[in-house]
Amino acid sequence: MLNRHHGGNDLSLDISLDFSANLNPLGMPEKVREAVIASAAGWEKYPDPLCGELRGKLSQKLGVPVCDIVCGNGADDLIYRIVSALRPKRALICAPAFGEYRKALSEYGCTVDEHFLRIENDFALTESILDSIAGSDMLILASPNNPTGQIIKTELLAAIAEKCSETGAYFLCDESFIGFSPESEKLTALNLLNGNTIVLRSFTKLFAMAGLRLGYTVCGSRAIAEKISASGQYWSVSAPAQAAGIAALDENDYIKRTADLIKSEREHLAAELAGMGVKVFPSDTDFILFRARTDLGELLLERKILIRSCADFSGLDGGFFRTAVRTGFENEQLIAAIRRIMNG
Repeated sequence: MLNRHHGGNDLSLDISLDFSANLNPLGMPEKVREAVIASAAGWEKYPDPLCGELRGKLSQKLGVPVCDIVCGNGADDLIYRIVSALRPKRALICAPAFGEYRKALSEYGCTVDEHFLRIENDFALTESILDSIAGSDMLILASPNNPTGQIIKTELLAAIAEKCSETGAYFLCDESFIGFSPESEKLTALNLLNGNTIVLRSFTKLFAMAGLRLGYTVCGSRAIAEKISASGQYWSVSAPAQAAGIAALDENDYIKRTADLIKSEREHLAAELAGMGVKVFPSDTDFILFRARTDLGELLLERKILIRSCADFSGLDGGFFRTAVRTGFENEQLIAAIRRIMNG
């Protein structure tokens, strides 16, 4: 059975190549791994519930007040904590989008409306979103979006932030994948913070730390940050995860190497897929959305290669797939397998 819930989470499958999870193909930085191991000496103690050292370092790196930063047990944890803290009654999300947004909102009794991204626009977000915000208590967008892979243009992002400020809607911008872009500092919503904006980020994808779980939010309002901090469990971030995050923030060369690798390999992989007659949609991050024959995922699984079926994403069907961008050697194996399938 093809995995249709989240990438990389079905350990029962017999696979050799996993393209379903969008983690950094370079793997966890060695200094981060060493920091995790070194933290073992303090594991008998409770971790710092406020993540003081980590938040301090994030504050310096991002140029935002430490009191506006909240750390959590991965971006997913923070999505639920944000909804729990702010309790929106009506929220707007895009479709297709990451499924945990709807799940978190629904669990807290929020009515969820969808703004459908259109295939004729290659699933890019357009100015039409501005006409849909009125009447919502919260807007959740991702830049880059999952599974479409596209970053929201700076001018549109600014207009969205301003519109939400005017209407009083909270604007949650999920930037879990923005670190894979060479222009992340220019494109981030951190440049557009206002009293209604919350920027969500994850260490998981960029630093290949899926098993450690670490994310953070930057809030444009101290009051919002305090509400989020007070929600959820008290010790939300483990000592090993905090140590990993502190070390990861020094990995500037690793981030640049990652962005360069992803851009080069993504362009090559997209071109090869398009050359086989597959419809490939533009991407700014470490995965690609494409449309192909509906049995492609199952046929690849027979070859022990796993990609992400997007059949469970609202607005998509069984012909849509998402593949991670991995190393050149791995990508070539995926290309060869798809070519054999497409050629019969």
